[in-house]
Amino acid sequence: MLLIVTVSLFANQVEKIKMYTEHYPPYNMKDINGNLKGTSIKVLEAMLIEMKSNQTINDVKLRSWSKSYSVAQRIKNAMVFSTTRTKSREKDFKWVGPIRETTIGVIALKERNLKINKTSDLSQYNIGAVLKDVGETLLLEAGVDKKNIQYVKGEDAINLSLKKIDKNRIDMFVYETNVAFSHIKTENYDMDKYEVIFTLKKGFLYFAFNKNTDDKIINKWQNALDTVKKNGLLDKINKN
Repeated sequence: MLLIVTVSLFANQVEKIKMYTEHYPPYNMKDINGNLKGTSIKVLEAMLIEMKSNQTINDVKLRSWSKSYSVAQRIKNAMVFSTTRTKSREKDFKWVGPIRETTIGVIALKERNLKINKTSDLSQYNIGAVLKDVGETLLLEAGVDKKNIQYVKGEDAINLSLKKIDKNRIDMFVYETNVAFSHIKTENYDMDKYEVIFTLKKGFLYFAFNKNTDDKIINKWQNALDTVKKNGLLDKINKN
């Protein structure tokens, strides 16, 4: 019996996932009371219930994106979300998803009347991007020189980028469009001042696991997400 208990405890310990996210509304965020909210949080909660996991959304740690992303890259059984799956990121993680569609766009001040017709046009501008964010990844994939990218990091990264745009310290900012405009609205910026002038990518959000995570764990999580999809809960969450 002691052996059975020991094995059971060890199994639970092995399967415990270190879950990380960032302030990325409306997908994952904390409300004014410090509670985790958002569509991806609700999907994660449904998956944990489906797996009969001992973990809950209270085990999720909210950090800056660069820190969350780095931890998931370095530590076995660590996971970061909501993560856009791209070609250059493919081999860095094991993926569970998709959770929902996502659009990465180039955001600028309307009064500047800037035009981007193709990705090569980006090279003539100073562009803001969050460190290790998919926006940075896509800019580098498009061949934009690092000297043209002004990086920001930390939990206030979007605010810093919007301030830089307003002061003409950068020409544009690359980010997930729903998240950017959600932030513009909640932080009381003038939404009419900004526009999406170019779409860099339409893709999908995923849970990204450290690449050394056991495939059995990945399959268990994927099966849980597939069940949440089949029972209609995923669509309900995303529509709401």
